[in-house]
Amino acid sequence: MSKDECLVFKVYDKRSDVPRFVFHTAFDDPTTPSDAPPRRSVEVRAIAVYPERRPPVFFDMVHSNNAARIRIWLKLKGLPEGRGVETRVVTYPDLQTAEYAEVNPLKKVPALIDEQGHPVYESSVILNYLEDLFEGEGRAPSFQPSTPEGRARVAFLCRMHDLYIASPNCTQPNFAHTQGAMYLSPRETAFCSAARAMDRPTRAAKLAEIWKQLCWIESACAGPWMTGAAVTHADMTWFPTAVFMEFMLPRVFGWPEVFRDPAVFPKLAAWHAHCMKHPAFAETRREIWDYWAAKEKEGQFESIKEELQDDTYKWKYP
Repeated sequence: MSKDECLVFKVYDKRSDVPRFVFHTAFDDPTTPSDAPPRRSVEVRAIAVYPERRPPVFFDMVHSNNAARIRIWLKLKGLPEGRGVETRVVTYPDLQTAEYAEVNPLKKVPALIDEQGHPVYESSVILNYLEDLFEGEGRAPSFQPSTPEGRARVAFLCRMHDLYIASPNCTQPNFAHTQGAMYLSPRETAFCSAARAMDRPTRAAKLAEIWKQLCWIESACAGPWMTGAAVTHADMTWFPTAVFMEFMLPRVFGWPEVFRDPAVFPKLAAWHAHCMKHPAFAETRREIWDYWAAKEKEGQFESIKEELQDDTYKWKYP
């Protein structure tokens, strides 16, 4: 060792799932030259106390597509008992509380409290945090591709979803995400506040954007999963939003079965069928589907259907 080096060893740890003891000894080395420079050992004993590990807390909402991608990850990951994530399901009223504002000041889901008690929000950030935190654990060591090109491809697909379909991109009042064209009312109703209502030109433009993005994702889908042979964040990200589209676009706007009819989008239909073979995806679809089916019975989409009688705008694709 040189004078700018140090050796640190642990002699005790109360955690039973990590190395707890390190043996220490000293001895005379008979091969040491007689003219070797003298050495000096400076020992410092210290006790390091760390806070107890707290499992991350995930704030979920049943019908939120952005939260559902975290649910799919957790279901596929299969973390061992005692080394998992605590889930708390919240509702819209919960989002407006001062308590939740400390978790996510944007008052949205998903959100997460990390092991150190700090808030983490935005679904893609949460997914990447969980990947890093639990790398090598559970049923799947990682859902990230092994190559830089593969990781870039997944990140690109997720970003296209987040920027052009599922995110408002800002907190400006009355600014809605593209997906909102499928379910936000044209006026204040029991299901939609006046601040979230969407006018006809905006709805028509955003429906056109949905069709544009579906055409793009059809061309980008590699199969059987979105980027190839392995499931990735891209599948977890797009699948819950596909459930929104699968439910609303045919029922409300008269579109074809965009994720089931191979005559429309053959690659996406095959991808959707492949996803549905896996319980994590099928269960998530049922959770989201059942929520919107209940809202349909309550009449959430009736106000939207009324304005579709205006043929000044294009509502149905292709």
